[in-house]
Amino acid sequence: MTSRDVVKKTIHFEKPERLPYSVWVDIPRFEEERGREEVDIINNLMLDASTDFIILDINADSNWKPNKGRAPVLNSLVDYFHDEREDEWQVIWKEARVIEHPLEEDWSLAANYRIPDPYGPGRFSLAKDLMEKNKNLYHLGVVWFTLFERLWMLRGFNNLLIDPFTNINEFSRLRDNIVDFNLGLIKQWLKLGADGIFISDDWGGQQKLLVNPDYWRKFYKPSYKEMFDLIHAGGADVWMHSCGNVTELIPDLIELKLDVLNPVQPQSMNIDYIGKEYRGKLCFFGGVDVQETLPHGTPDDARREVKHLIQTLGGKNGGYIGGTSHTILPDTPLENIKALFQAFYDYCSHTDFK
Repeated sequence: MTSRDVVKKTIHFEKPERLPYSVWVDIPRFEEERGREEVDIINNLMLDASTDFIILDINADSNWKPNKGRAPVLNSLVDYFHDEREDEWQVIWKEARVIEHPLEEDWSLAANYRIPDPYGPGRFSLAKDLMEKNKNLYHLGVVWFTLFERLWMLRGFNNLLIDPFTNINEFSRLRDNIVDFNLGLIKQWLKLGADGIFISDDWGGQQKLLVNPDYWRKFYKPSYKEMFDLIHAGGADVWMHSCGNVTELIPDLIELKLDVLNPVQPQSMNIDYIGKEYRGKLCFFGGVDVQETLPHGTPDDARREVKHLIQTLGGKNGGYIGGTSHTILPDTPLENIKALFQAFYDYCSHTDFK
């Protein structure tokens, strides 16, 4: 059974021979705060870990140049830079945060604003190379900052929340233009043969949704349906990253036929409830707590949590991909990181959990 088979069978509850897992560590910040020696140890743990899928990013249009002489953001997964960087949407970043929104001041700015070209040259050059070098892995293409996040990055968060009520025509036009950009990327990923497509929009806060679910259903759900339907029509799986407590949206996401939900944060969501209500209806990816268990717990706590997640969200039929509730940060003791990798190796290597 190839790695691609393992991931496919896990997602579709077809009794994989083992469960896949992937651990995300903020290596640049670890190196800055903890030093090269620990980073080398973590890198070796990652190299030794089972790798069944590869996350493939897009590049910026090779013809694009940033304004004001700023350094460019060259792909969609923004790194932690201390200096200001501009992406091809004219959004300004610093230390993985948006600090300038190009359409924030007034909707009149949208008249001369141009959405990037999804078919721009060089978009998939790195992805193609990685796909060729990792033929046996499950290929997961990224359409990151998909819709809600892209909109608030352009308009500013507070503006965006009220735009559907105060500027519905402008809001709808910009939203639909962003969806068209995404559809262009999706079509190209499908043509390249991607097995899955990973979208991202953080809809949850620490305790509840950032918006009323009816607001989400009215202004955003039809757009997700259009994208999900295209992905499924091309034979690929839909993965979605959404931080915070998104429990209220899970029934809607299942209705839209979402395949994989990430990251499942136990400090925001009730893991036992999620497992009771939705185990077997949706594949979950992530869950090991980076807010409490990993930074403040013990190695035994990390091991217990991995086992509990597998038993609660997945099992012998699949339905669970090992991972953390977000990226591991430098406040996490090295011994806990070692224990986490060992636990995933031990517990994901068999599927006899009930």
